[in-house]
Amino acid sequence: MRQYAERMNLYAAANDEFFSVERNRTLPIVSTITSVPNYPSKLSIFLTNASRYWQVRCYFDGKVIKRTLRTTSKRDALRYAKEFYNAKLCVAPSQQHAAHTRTHSIEAVATLMLATEQARVDRDEVAKHSLVMLKSRIRKQVLPFFKNICVEDIGYAQVERFFNHLSTLNYKPMTLSQYMMALRKILNTAHAHKWIEQVPQFPKIRITSTARGNFTVNEYLQLLRCAKRMRNAKQKRRKVTHRNTQGGVFASYANVVHEMAWVIGFMVNSFVRPVDIKLIQHKHVTIVKGEHCYLRLTLPETKRHKAQIVTLPAAVHIYEHLRDYFAKQGLANEDDFLFLPKLKDRQSAIFLLEKMFKRILEETDLRFGTQGQRRTLYSLRHSAITFRLLYGQGIDLLTLARNARTSLEMVDKFYASELRAEMNVGMLHSRR
Repeated sequence: MRQYAERMNLYAAANDEFFSVERNRTLPIVSTITSVPNYPSKLSIFLTNASRYWQVRCYFDGKVIKRTLRTTSKRDALRYAKEFYNAKLCVAPSQQHAAHTRTHSIEAVATLMLATEQARVDRDEVAKHSLVMLKSRIRKQVLPFFKNICVEDIGYAQVERFFNHLSTLNYKPMTLSQYMMALRKILNTAHAHKWIEQVPQFPKIRITSTARGNFTVNEYLQLLRCAKRMRNAKQKRRKVTHRNTQGGVFASYANVVHEMAWVIGFMVNSFVRPVDIKLIQHKHVTIVKGEHCYLRLTLPETKRHKAQIVTLPAAVHIYEHLRDYFAKQGLANEDDFLFLPKLKDRQSAIFLLEKMFKRILEETDLRFGTQGQRRTLYSLRHSAITFRLLYGQGIDLLTLARNARTSLEMVDKFYASELRAEMNVGMLHSRR
């Protein structure tokens, strides 16, 4: 009996010692295991006691693959994990398939390319809207057309067939060019990873740029008078429903807002874009009165431009009237917006201004330009630059382009495209 008790004590000691062994330092710390959002649950990141860097693991082709991400930032680790997964998706085909070929699907390469574009968006190198449009084009036309063709098999013949297919859909040349650019980005990614020897030649697309229709001085005055008349018109009472109300703030039959005439005048005298109208606040505006009277606009960066804008003198009077009008309502503080200040959703604000301007254009029968261009709120900026080219004495194009936050090429290609020699016949006949 004594010998039996001694043996039991011995086993108990051995058992305690066995279960008190420390975990391997390379095993994941359970509390740090994190799945990557919008990716399969088999993809996750984690920390271990063996390294200060985040690790990634994923199940591929019957085995778990682990890699160090060489970063201590969890945010960066999640981004690197996505790139790791996208790369593996392309270069690690199933074992059975790999025994016969090393081809890559258009979808896999597109996923890898879009991950790279997303990283550029994160670095503010590309606008988020551009990535959204790129994804839309790839999903709508590129993937369905090439779904049964590997990138290694895409040559000029396949590219030309895709171009001819798009041509049958009555797309405009600019839209065709954007679809072909999406395909080129995918093939460039395949070439960068050495999955194809070279990017095939693409068909040439002739793009004829049509400038937005600008307004003449008389048409500009018509717009101002119409905006003032429509804001004071007697409004008919109708039942407000979801069909004629936008966000509860605007009915399709309601009067044009009071500041619409100021929007028109301000844009023509300040060179700003509609996106600037959406974002401009009182803190961005400085009144300068001296030898020259103007507004100095220090606007947020839009379209990769962040230079200051100097307005024409008329913009000062417009701004002062607008400021006094909203000051009576307590809406002229530094952080208040100049136009539709009650509406905090600025995307809805610009949408409503565009809709109201469209009603004014239809009321004045100025919806279309001389060449059939569809006029929009952007046409007011076009008019502002065109008026300076026409009526500015010895205007310097570089100064005009810089002040309008654009380039000389854009001024010549779009804004000056409708100027005719007869408009400046006096300058042509002048002598030194």
